[in-house]
Amino acid sequence: MVNTICLDTAVDWTTQWRSQEGTFTNYTDLKAFLIPLDDLKEVIAEPNVVNVRAYIGVNKDNDYQPHLIIVGVNEEGEDIIYKASGIGCEDGDGTVNTGLYDFSQPCPTTCDTSSPLYGPQKEVNFK
Repeated sequence: MVNTICLDTAVDWTTQWRSQEGTFTNYTDLKAFLIPLDDLKEVIAEPNVVNVRAYIGVNKDNDYQPHLIIVGVNEEGEDIIYKASGIGCEDGDGTVNTGLYDFSQPCPTTCDTSSPLYGPQKEVNFK
């Protein structure tokens, strides 16, 4: 599967995110993620998926690069993860089929800087 990652990698990245390592944890650094529609369709097409869940992670071995990890969720609200994995979690053809997708297109670098959601907060007047 395209953009799938091993479970051990996903656990490592999400643990690092929660441990608040690196400057990326400053909320001003990481603004958003661009999620390619083709990738999202691939998750939704997995068997028994009724929802998707997104986890945030970072790769400390790659200058704390942020990652958005998407996993399908079943009717019971459980993450659908196909294989316990580690080194060598690839299938015989070199692909990884865990149900864990890495959509690593963080903003900054994939930002719409003209979006009102990107820039500094503006005063909003409610009536």
